[in-house]
Amino acid sequence: MEWFLIEERYMGADSEYITDYNIYNQRFNPPISEFTYYKIKWKAFYKFALALDIQVVKSCDAE
Repeated sequence: MEWFLIEERYMGADSEYITDYNIYNQRFNPPISEFTYYKIKWKAFYKFALALDIQVVKSCDAE
């Protein structure tokens, strides 16, 4: 699902004109909820950042 989302939303020929709403309501079969779409999108970008080694690590050092 993550790969499908990235391909449809960002790598298609018409990706500049496609909206998130169009993807989760019309491209996914069956359609998924907005909440589920953004959860999948977050996971996809998180994995992408880890693969590229560009993740941001927060430290909680209270001194």
